[in-house]
Amino acid sequence: MKNLPLFILTIVLINFTDFMKTKDEIRSYDNNKLTKTAEVAKDVTISYTLGMPEPHTHYVEVTMQINNLNQEETDLKMPVWTPGSYLVREFPKSVEDFTASNGRKATDFKKIAKHTWRINTKDISDLTIKYKVYAYELSVRTSYVTSDKAYLNGTSIFMYVDDRVDLPCTINVEPFTKWKQISTGLSMDNGHKWTLKAPNYDVLVDSPILIGNHDIYEFTAVGIPHYIAIDGEGNYDVEQMKKDFIKIAEVETALFDENPCETYTYIILNTESSYGGLEHLNSTSLIFPRWKYQPESSYMRFVSLAAHEYFHLWNVKRIRAKELGPFDYQNENYTQLLWVMEGFTSYYDEYLLRRGEWIGSEQYLNNMLTSVFEYCDNTPGAEVQSLTAASFDAWIKYYRKNENTNNCCVSYYQKGAAVTALLDLTIRHETKGEKSLDDVIHYLYHHYYKELNRGFTDAEMQETLETIAGTSLQEFFDDYIYGTEPLDYNKYLNYVGLEITNSNAGNESPYLGASTKEEDGKLIVTSITRNSAAWHGDLNVHDEIIAINGYRTNEKWSRHIKTQNVGDEVELIINRDGKLRTLKITLGNNPKVNFNITKKENATSDQKKLYEDWMNEKF
Repeated sequence: MKNLPLFILTIVLINFTDFMKTKDEIRSYDNNKLTKTAEVAKDVTISYTLGMPEPHTHYVEVTMQINNLNQEETDLKMPVWTPGSYLVREFPKSVEDFTASNGRKATDFKKIAKHTWRINTKDISDLTIKYKVYAYELSVRTSYVTSDKAYLNGTSIFMYVDDRVDLPCTINVEPFTKWKQISTGLSMDNGHKWTLKAPNYDVLVDSPILIGNHDIYEFTAVGIPHYIAIDGEGNYDVEQMKKDFIKIAEVETALFDENPCETYTYIILNTESSYGGLEHLNSTSLIFPRWKYQPESSYMRFVSLAAHEYFHLWNVKRIRAKELGPFDYQNENYTQLLWVMEGFTSYYDEYLLRRGEWIGSEQYLNNMLTSVFEYCDNTPGAEVQSLTAASFDAWIKYYRKNENTNNCCVSYYQKGAAVTALLDLTIRHETKGEKSLDDVIHYLYHHYYKELNRGFTDAEMQETLETIAGTSLQEFFDDYIYGTEPLDYNKYLNYVGLEITNSNAGNESPYLGASTKEEDGKLIVTSITRNSAAWHGDLNVHDEIIAINGYRTNEKWSRHIKTQNVGDEVELIINRDGKLRTLKITLGNNPKVNFNITKKENATSDQKKLYEDWMNEKF
């Protein structure tokens, strides 16, 4: 047989000690369970071999070797979701050609659930499992294999033996012949580039691996080696990127008095238009449009993304809701606290741009902060879904958006950031500038993670905020966290001598309340805003708008609306499922807000002092 170029990744799970420090052991949440499991499984060894003889077909060929078994049945499981992305993605759907054997002899097995294969291992000590995984979804949550590279997220690749997730592992990599680079948060074994290690399954699947011919850059920040792995062309300035990443590390580490990593790796995938990031224990994956690193306004979006994922080193990966670890990889892990996990992080990723002096106070207040405030007031779903409900239902709503999402749901990222800003201002006001939200996250890290080594409950989160603030926050929680009351921005901005105004207040602007797209030369309705003219006038999503007031229209249909007045009736001819209809709709007034934050002329010295502490500049 002709020798084909072959990419092989071999993982041998062995029992070794002093592998990674406690700070990097996810399952140290439950030390009793870890010790008990390790004792039971100490003689079992497991190895994976991942081959991609034809990487352009996007298949990963997995061989899993299990040795020293002593049980009648063995269940192999595969995760259905990945931590940090709260959606059941059904990774087992990509598995094909599953077989089990004892040496060369086939072994009986049956699939007992979508994610579980049960194998008869009576009188069997050594077991060989083979299966293929189709990997062709490029996102920070999934795996992607082509002739150019392999980007692997472990939850979508690796099966595990039930009740054996606590075993440590060694990863030996034999790359496809054309690939020379490897980047991952996993550490090298004895300095060997292609031999990696992880203390358990949790860390293995929490450490994405990029293999190919990408560029790798190194720098030191807060005394810790950092690595930037960039795949794909782009108009980035790597020296500027290093400077900004150093500042991110310095500013954020100062909040907690320590950095929990021994090394940190940025994996950056440049694409045509995709955007996003996912946090990991000592690394992150970022996807960014390759030509959007310039101009500076666009680049700041990248810096904010990097700051967001780096902040997760503490908030989520160490500071966490009690429900978020140890993970149940087979089912939804419900929590009402995603507004803390992502809302706090979304607040800091932009606020720290001001504190670190990347941007001025005007840009922060009237670009970034007003943006999240406007989102809350311009999203009908904010009146329907609370932050705790948004957190709990992320699995079925936030990650499964449809045409009605804006009407019934709210983002725990954006509204979470808005509410977090108000909490920060409240703490500063109540303590006369002695405390801030910085003290909250510092306490959460050092008390719950460092001292108690566990997550916190909803009640403990509120108690922490109230303790730092020195006052009850029950009304705040009832209105803004558990409830859907409109946010009273001026009440909280007044604490720091600011006020907010809506430049659209008092204006009359005719408003239909429909969004459209052009599809095959047709103007198709894509969404309807709750309580708008279109909502009450029976215009539906998927309707084709043919004419307005007797005139044929196209994607510029809104110009017809602008010629009308609030209260005017417009006549729409539409096509709904092949039948022409005429709708008469009375236009309403545009409810959208456009906020502007300014300093109060009569601000007191106390207000000015709080502002200066918050914004890191003179009032």
